[in-house]
Amino acid sequence: MPKLKPQCVRCGSPVTNSIESQIKQHEKIKFGRYIDNVWMCDDCISSHKKREENNVLMRDKGDKSNDVSDVSPNTPIADESG
Repeated sequence: MPKLKPQCVRCGSPVTNSIESQIKQHEKIKFGRYIDNVWMCDDCISSHKKREENNVLMRDKGDKSNDVSDVSPNTPIADESG
C-alpha cells in the first residue's frame, strides 16, 4: 500500500506543505517543507537551525580563545637564538 502522506525524516510525523485549517486545528498533520529530496516538519527544521546556530557560536568562541590578536603589543619577542 503506497504512502498517502509524506513523513518527516527526523520525527516521522505526517507532513504537508498545504494544511487545511480543520486538519491543522486537530494537529494530525504537521506543516513542513520538501528540502533536498526529503520532507521535514517545521518543528524539526527550527530545532535543526537552532543546533546549527549553537554549533557556530561554540566554534566561534573556541576560535577566539586561540586568536593571535589577543597577545599584548608590549609582549617581548621570543629569543630565537637559544
